[in-house]
Amino acid sequence: MYVLDTNVFIDAANAYYAFDLAPGYWDFLIQLFDSHHAVSIKSVYDELGEAGDGDPLKDWAKQNRQHFIAPDSRVVARYQQVMKWAKDNYEAPAVSEFQRVADSWIVAHALANGWVVVTHEKSAPRAKKRIKIPDACVALGVECLNPFMMLRDRGMSLTI
Repeated sequence: MYVLDTNVFIDAANAYYAFDLAPGYWDFLIQLFDSHHAVSIKSVYDELGEAGDGDPLKDWAKQNRQHFIAPDSRVVARYQQVMKWAKDNYEAPAVSEFQRVADSWIVAHALANGWVVVTHEKSAPRAKKRIKIPDACVALGVECLNPFMMLRDRGMSLTI
């Protein structure tokens, strides 16, 4: 099962898979959700909801709210582990930002459930001022892929 980061949705909608140009991409995501091959989380939904009224991605997320899951007790326990790792390895502002955004919860969901994280973020292991999802994943033993790897793994093909 894949758990999708906020940037998977935002980058696709704003760049290469705009709703009007590539509706097949969005249909494929729904197929992944419906077949229990992918989910996202409530914190990601909340971030997508910060867009202005009439934003197509915000509207899409609202229509698909059921695929953005809340944490359970196992996830909360893993979240504490994720945050301890962050506090032990990064400066306070980086930890605060990691805690504020969905990133820490994405890693906690993956850790608790044996899921694969999907994000556009790139590893920056020497950085101390910003915690990158791939670095948290490596440290905590969670697999992390970019969206294109996930799409290839699931056999997606867009034709015009």
